[in-house]
Amino acid sequence: MTDYSEDLAAVKVPKQRIRSILQGLTFGGADEAEAFVRSLGPKEYSEVLSEVRGQLKDYQQDSPGKAIAYEMGGATLPVIIASLFTGGSGGAATTASYFPRLAQIFGSAAPTSLRNAAAVSTVQGGLTGFGKGEGDFQNRAKTGGIGAATGLVAGTAISAAAPLVTNRIVDVVDFARRKLGGRGARIVETELQRLAEETGKSVDEIIEGVANGSIMAENRTLGDALKGYVREGGSAASRIKQTMTQRPTQTRNDAMDEIGAGLSNTANPNILAAQKADEITARSLEKEAYAPFKTGAAPDEVTAALQQAINAVPESASALNRVFRARTGTTPLFKIKEGGDVEFVRPPTVEEAELVRRTLSGMANKEFNPASAAGVPTVGEAIDEVQTGLRAALDETVPDLAATRAAASNTRTARDAFQDGLSSLSKTGGADAVAVEFDEVMKKGADAVKSYRAGVMQAIRTRMGTGSRESMMRKLADPELKEGAILRVVFPEDQLPSVLNLINRAANSQAAKGKILGGSDTAIVQGQAARQGMNVGLGDVVDIASGSPMALARMLGKIAKNAAPNLNDGQRDQVVQVLLSENADLVRNALRDESALMQLQQMAAGLAQTLNRSAQRASAIGAASAPSNSGLLNLTNAR
Repeated sequence: MTDYSEDLAAVKVPKQRIRSILQGLTFGGADEAEAFVRSLGPKEYSEVLSEVRGQLKDYQQDSPGKAIAYEMGGATLPVIIASLFTGGSGGAATTASYFPRLAQIFGSAAPTSLRNAAAVSTVQGGLTGFGKGEGDFQNRAKTGGIGAATGLVAGTAISAAAPLVTNRIVDVVDFARRKLGGRGARIVETELQRLAEETGKSVDEIIEGVANGSIMAENRTLGDALKGYVREGGSAASRIKQTMTQRPTQTRNDAMDEIGAGLSNTANPNILAAQKADEITARSLEKEAYAPFKTGAAPDEVTAALQQAINAVPESASALNRVFRARTGTTPLFKIKEGGDVEFVRPPTVEEAELVRRTLSGMANKEFNPASAAGVPTVGEAIDEVQTGLRAALDETVPDLAATRAAASNTRTARDAFQDGLSSLSKTGGADAVAVEFDEVMKKGADAVKSYRAGVMQAIRTRMGTGSRESMMRKLADPELKEGAILRVVFPEDQLPSVLNLINRAANSQAAKGKILGGSDTAIVQGQAARQGMNVGLGDVVDIASGSPMALARMLGKIAKNAAPNLNDGQRDQVVQVLLSENADLVRNALRDESALMQLQQMAAGLAQTLNRSAQRASAIGAASAPSNSGLLNLTNAR
C-alpha cells in the first residue's frame, strides 16, 4: 500500500491573512459576512460558510502563531484609524460623545479607567467567542462565555501593565524637554497653567494682552493668588511689591501723555501758561492788524451809519462814553444834544466805529443770554439788527476790516472755548451738556475745537493733582461715569481706541495694586496658598489617562487637603516673574511650549495611548480567539 502521508504534508496550506485580519476586526464575524455575500451567487450560504471556516481552520492549525497574530492585528485597526484623526489622544469625536461605551468596545475611544477596561475587555472577548462559535445559540452562548472570561483576564492585565512601559517613554522625553529646553519644574509649569485658566481667558488672549502692555498680574481674578504670594514672603513677595507699587504711576503717566497728545497738542505741560501765551500773542497780532484803522477819519457812509446806530440804541451811549474815555483819557467821541440826537465831537475813525459795533453786539448777546434775569430776547434781536447794519457799512467801504475782524473774532472765540472746556468736568448737565456745547464749538472752526479740548485737558490735569488722582483713571475708563463720557465726546475719534487702551491699563494697574497690596482677605489668601501646585498638568493627564496606578496615586495626593505641596520660594519667584512680565514672548514660552521637544512629547504621549489601547483590545480579542484556534471551542461545540 502506497503511503501518501509525506506527499500530503508537503502540500502547502494557503495563507488566510486577510480573512484572519477581518476576523479580528469583526469579533469573529467576517466568515459569516463573507458567506452571506457570496451566497447571493450560485452557491448556498452553508456551503460557502463551511468552505471559509475550513480554510481558516487549516491555516490556524498549520500556522497557529501567525493566525492569532493577524487576528490581533485586525483588532487594533479601529484604534489606529481613530488615532489618525485625533492625534492619538482620543476616539472618534461623534461616536465617543453620543455612544461612549460602544466606541470603547469597537476601539475608537479609550477606556476611562482600569475598571472600565475590564468591562470593555469582557464584552470584546464575549463578542469574539460568540462570533467564532458554531451551531445553535446555546453553543454560541457557551463559546461567548469562554471568550468573555479569557478577554477579561487578558485585556485587564494588559491595560494595567502596558502603561508601566509606555509611560517611561513619555517620562524620558519630558525629562529631556525640561533639561535641554530650559523649562522649569513641572510644579511651576502646572501652577502657571492653573493661574492662566483662572483668568478666564485663552492663552492667545493672555499673550495678546501682554503684547498690548498689560501683565497677567493685573487680571482681576488673580488678585487673591498674588496676595497669597505676598503673604508667603521671600523674593517673590518683594518682586510683587516693587512692581505693583511702581506700575500704577508708570501706566497713569503713559495714559496722561496720550490724553495730552490728543487734547492739548502742546509741548508745554502747563496748559494754562501755554494758553495765556497764545492769547497774548494773538492780542498783539490783533493790535497790529487794527493799527491802520486808528488814524484817519472814517468814510462818510460809515459815519452816517454810526450816528444812526447810536441814535437807535440810546442806552448804549453811557457804555460807549466809558469805553472811549478809558481808551483815550480825553473827551468822548460824541455827545447827546438836547433833542436826543448824537453829535460827534470829532470825526470818528474806522477803529472807533468797529468798537461801537462790538459794544452793540455785546449788548445784544446779553439780552439773549438765558442766565441774565433782565434779558429780553426781542430787545436783543433789535440791537443785533442795528449792529448788523453798521457792520455792512464798514465791510462795504473798508474791505480789509472784515479779515482783521475775523482774525480777532477767532482769538476771542478760542479764548471762550478754552474757558468752556476748563469748566466741562463741573458743568451742570454733565456729559449731555458738554456734548451740546462741543457741537456748537465744532461749528466755529478748528481753532475753537483745539482750545476747547485744551481746556478739558487742563481740567483733567487739575483733577489729577488732587486726592482723586488714583481714581481718575477708573472714572475715565468707565463710559457710564461723567468723566469717561466727556472724554469720549471731545477726544479725536481716530485716536480714541489707543488712548482707551492705555486708560484701561492704568485703571487695571491701580485696581490690582489695591487688591494685592491692600487689606487682608484672610480666608481667600489661605485658600490660594493651599492650592499652589495643586492643579493637574499635561504630564499628569497623560499618565492618568493611560491608566498608571502611580499617576492615580499622585493625583489623589494632590487633591488631599493636608498633603498639598506648596511652591518653594524659588518656584514662586519663577511664577511671579511670568505674572509680572511685559515680554509677550516670555509669557508665551511659559504658558505654551511650542518647541520641537514638546511636539515630540505630545507625539510620544499620543503614541503611548494608542499602544495602550491597541494592546488592550488586541489582547482581549486575541485571548478569546486562542481557544478557537487551538480547537477548544470546536470541542465545546461538538459536545
